[in-house]
Amino acid sequence: YIELYAERIGAYPFTEFSVVSSPLPTGFGMPTMTYLGESVLRLPFIRATSLGHEVLHNWWGNGVFADVARGNWSEGLTTFMADYHYKERDSADAAREARLAWLRDFAALPRDAHTSLASFRSRTHGAAAAVGYCKAAMVFFMLRDLIGEAAFERGVRLLWESRQFRFASWDDLRSAFEQASGRSLQPFFSQWIERAGGPRVRVVKAQLHNGRHLEIDIEQSAPPYALRVPVEFVASDRSETRWVDIQGERTAVTLDVAWQPQGVRLDPELRLWRVLDAEQLPPILRRWILADSPRLLLATETGDVRAAAEALARGFFERAPKVLGSAELAESSEPVLLVGLHADVDAALARLGLPPRPARLAGRGTAQVWTVQREYRGENERAPLAVVSARDAEALHQISRALPHYGARSFLAFDGARAIEIGV
Repeated sequence: YIELYAERIGAYPFTEFSVVSSPLPTGFGMPTMTYLGESVLRLPFIRATSLGHEVLHNWWGNGVFADVARGNWSEGLTTFMADYHYKERDSADAAREARLAWLRDFAALPRDAHTSLASFRSRTHGAAAAVGYCKAAMVFFMLRDLIGEAAFERGVRLLWESRQFRFASWDDLRSAFEQASGRSLQPFFSQWIERAGGPRVRVVKAQLHNGRHLEIDIEQSAPPYALRVPVEFVASDRSETRWVDIQGERTAVTLDVAWQPQGVRLDPELRLWRVLDAEQLPPILRRWILADSPRLLLATETGDVRAAAEALARGFFERAPKVLGSAELAESSEPVLLVGLHADVDAALARLGLPPRPARLAGRGTAQVWTVQREYRGENERAPLAVVSARDAEALHQISRALPHYGARSFLAFDGARAIEIGV
């Protein structure tokens, strides 16, 4: 990792690097070292992901200091050049899945948790991470698309050369990338750094005229962004992607095409920070973790299981949950977590008229977790439901620490503390 980043950015700024284990489940990066919990250090993916992230912080954060009062950019740049870079190195599909996970995490945020990158200081909870890590990394991805990879890499090196062991703000980053690309980036940085949230963008209409002129109407939510949007037009045997610029709430774009397309797709590779369409948003656990007013429904109420279930819920939700009775489920619109032993969970699902345990999880491991897609009631969505079903109280205790780390997933099976099946 040190060799990788010394080549991309500049010489490693210290004389050593240590990996130090902690008795607590920590993950800290400091000059010349990372301080990782013993249990974290043993996880099989740490060497391939988190360790490289912490090494890179010796350039971004510990080598160039973030001017935190004006927005902590270092976590986003480190996530982009470490965690996301490793996905790109694996495959284009793995990189797209990473971008999809960022956008799904964004979609799971309660509306009052939408903050700007200029106001991000540090990761205090999952909502802050969705902005300071995910959105920031996506902004660097979009910047690279805008100015090109060569200019982006020049900008990275210029930032290092000009700000080493000094504080840097988002404005300093903009200046480095402007110098590297030879163009003004003020509008790009202003809207993505200063504004909270993101646009909702969709194709309203697409028509082909005279077999060669494709007219596309694109609509975005107000107030509008200045966007470069990739549009793919497709036929059964071919496809082509063009980038189009849109400014207002509705923009008509006409493209000359050399062959007759049969359909149009907006941003199919997820290269734009935006609100995803509903069909791209399966129920993932992050929605429960970040819920404003989460609810806990106990399928098993005996002493040791109840205590284990309540402890799991306190660690899983970022806000304290309210305990519901079964009769209250029908009236709730807030995310609900149903927890209990296998037989009690099955009985509760049947009693409440909910889908049974998924066949692919039945009999797997010591504990199973899944989400239930519930139908709409009139115009209102019914309370989204997640289920934790365990063999005994000990099985609940064993998954308590691990479960919040799987927010991007919809279902899991655990054998003790180890996840043996994971999916969306």
